[in-house]
Amino acid sequence: MLCTVNLQKNKLARSLRFLLLLVGGLLLPLAAAQPEDDVASFRQAVAAEPDSAAAWADLGTALLGEEETAEARDAFLEALALDYRNGDAHFGLGLSEYRLGDYQSALFSFGELARLEPERFDGHYNRAVTFARLRMPEEAAEAFADALENAEPGASLADEFNAWLGLAGQRKLTGDYADAAEAYASALEIEPGDRDVRYLHAEALWKADDGLEALPLLTELDDADNADHRVNSLIADIYMDEGQTDYAVRALERAIRKARDAGNATAEAGLHIKLGLLERRLGSDRAALASFEEAVKVDPAAWQGHYNLGLAHLEAGRTDQAVTPLETAVSRAPASGEARLALATAYDRTDDAEAALEQAEASLGLLTDAQLRAQADFLKGRSEYRLGDYEAAAASFDRVISERPGDGQAQLWAGLTEYQLGDYGSAVQYYERAVQLLPDSREARANLAAGYLASERYPDAEQAYGELLAEDPEDARSLYNLGWAQLSQNRRLEARDSFEAALELGWSAAADTLEQHF
Repeated sequence: MLCTVNLQKNKLARSLRFLLLLVGGLLLPLAAAQPEDDVASFRQAVAAEPDSAAAWADLGTALLGEEETAEARDAFLEALALDYRNGDAHFGLGLSEYRLGDYQSALFSFGELARLEPERFDGHYNRAVTFARLRMPEEAAEAFADALENAEPGASLADEFNAWLGLAGQRKLTGDYADAAEAYASALEIEPGDRDVRYLHAEALWKADDGLEALPLLTELDDADNADHRVNSLIADIYMDEGQTDYAVRALERAIRKARDAGNATAEAGLHIKLGLLERRLGSDRAALASFEEAVKVDPAAWQGHYNLGLAHLEAGRTDQAVTPLETAVSRAPASGEARLALATAYDRTDDAEAALEQAEASLGLLTDAQLRAQADFLKGRSEYRLGDYEAAAASFDRVISERPGDGQAQLWAGLTEYQLGDYGSAVQYYERAVQLLPDSREARANLAAGYLASERYPDAEQAYGELLAEDPEDARSLYNLGWAQLSQNRRLEARDSFEAALELGWSAAADTLEQHF
C-alpha cells in the first residue's frame, strides 16, 4: 500500500509542478483531482506514522489535488514542524498559501525552498511567479534568472520557455527592453515558430531603440498567413522613427485593412486615430480630420476618436464644431483629464465661464503633468475672473506663473485680476512683464498704460498712451486716457485737446469730462 501511495504522490507532485510552470507567472492553476480514496489512504499513512514528515507532506499534496487548500496548508505545516528541511513541504505550503491569497507567506515558503535546495528549478520559478503577483518586477526578473540557471536537469524545454517569457515580461516592466529582447530571443530558440513571441521580440527591440533590427523580423511575420494588425502598426512606428513617413502611412493603411477584415472595430478605430495623428504631424489637417471622423464612425464607443476629432476642430479654430465631440469624449471617459481640459478650452472660447470652470477644476483633479495642470489653472483663472471671483482668479494665475514664469498671457491676466482687486502697483508689475514677453501685444501695452494711470504714474501713462497713438492716431480710448494723464499733471490745454479729439472720434464720455473740467 505504501508503495502505491508514494507512486500516486509522486505523480501528483509532478502534475502540480508542471501545471504551475505553464502559467507563465500569472496564476497558479489547480492540480488534477485525485480520487477521494487516495486521500483516505494518505490519512491512514499519517495515522500509522504521525511523526513522519514525508507522510504529512504526502497528505498535503493529495489534499491540494482535491482543492482542500486550507487543510493541505495545515498538513504541510505539520510536515515542516517535524522536518524543516523537507523541500516538498515548503513547495506545497507555498502553493497552498498562494491559492489562499497569502502571497507574502507564499513568497517566504518558495524562498525557503530556494535557499534549502538551490538546485531546484521550481523553487526559484515559483518565487518569481509570486514576486510578479506582488508587482515586484525587479525581484521577479532576478528569480526567473535564478530558475534558468538551475534548469538542468529537472526543467523541461516547456518549463524553460515559460521562464524566458516570464523574465522578458518582468524586464519590460522595469524598462529594460534590451534585456527583454534577449530573453525573447532565448525563448525563440526553444519555440522558433511561436508568432506571438516573435512579435514581442521585435516590439522589445523597437522599445530598446533598435527598431531597424526589428524591422526584418516584422517583415518576415507579415506574410500571407499574417492577419495580425499589430505587426503592421509596429512597422509603421519604426518607419516613423526613421522619418520614412510615406512607408509609415502605407503600413498603417495595411493594418487598418487587417483589423477591418478581422471585424475588430476597436483596433480599427485606434489605427485610424494613429493614422490621423501622423497626418496631422505631416500638416495634412484635412486628411487627419477624415481619419478621426472614420474612427468615430467605426467605433462610436471609443472616446479617443471623439477626443481627437474635437481637438482637430479646436486647433483649426472651429470651436462650435469641437464642443459636441469633446462632450462625448468626456461622457465616455470622465476620468480623462486631457479630455476635460480640451472641453474646458472649448467652453472658454465660447465664453461659457461656468462650464469652463467646472471642467478645468475637474481636470486638475485628474492631470499629473505639470504643464497641463498649469493650462488648466489658466483656464480656471480666466473663468473665475469672468465670474467676478477675483481672489480665486489671483490664486489660479499665481500657480500658473509659478510653473510658467515666461507665459505672457498668464502675466497679463494676473495683472487684470490685480487691477480689479484695486492693487494697481501689483497690476503694473504683471503688465510690465507681459509687455516684455509679448512686445507686439497692443492689449498688453494698453493695460500697462491703464495701470500707470490708475497707480498715478502720470508721466509713464502719458508716454505709454503716446506710443499707442503713434501706431493708431484714431484710437479714441487712448486719446481720452491721454487727456487724463495730461490733466493730472495740470497740463490743461493739452488735456482739453486730447479730450476734444477723443470726442470727435466718438468717445462720448469725453463730452461729460470737457463740461465738468473746462
